Amino acid sequence: MGPIKSIYELLSIVEGIEGWLSPCEQIALLHLPSMVDHLSGSIVEIGSYKGKSTTALALGSSLLSTKKRPIYAIDPFVVPPYDFFEENIKKHELGEFVIPIKKHSFEAYDDCPESISAIFIDGDHEYASIKHDIIHYVPRVLVGGLIAFHDYSEYWPGVIKAVNELCKKTEFEFVTIYDNLLFIRKL
Repeated sequence: MGPIKSIYELLSIVEGIEGWLSPCEQIALLHLPSMVDHLSGSIVEIGSYKGKSTTALALGSSLLSTKKRPIYAIDPFVVPPYDFFEENIKKHELGEFVIPIKKHSFEAYDDCPESISAIFIDGDHEYASIKHDIIHYVPRVLVGGLIAFHDYSEYWPGVIKAVNELCKKTEFEFVTIYDNLLFIRKL
């Protein structure tokens, strides 16, 4: 067994990467992979930017989860360029835990696993885009799986509207919220 890393050490790694996640949200993403250890599906992220959330998920998968699954990171990596993302993943030696998919979510269906245990959605925040991601990716989430939506706040009304519509369906339930990171379970 390797040296034990405290949650503070993991947070300092994630905090060192540019992006928009509060410490509370970072802790949630660190733990998300282990929260779905009972399921067989993959872990997917839509919207990676420079890799802050990807790093949190990959650290959680590699250190806190028993499954040690890779993170499928979907992002076109146009702004910023892919180099920033790749540098952060390499710096923290997470390459074996990250599978980048350099496409918009609406182009990545065939590259994404059919069976998903957890998905983190933080791509385009407009209603139509969030709705699109829900329609095309959430059906792949296994029963008992988790869907995490970032920026569930009044500042992003499209996110709130699309997520609230999803949760009106009986096969989904709100789980909890970490600042602006909402977790939903598929029933």
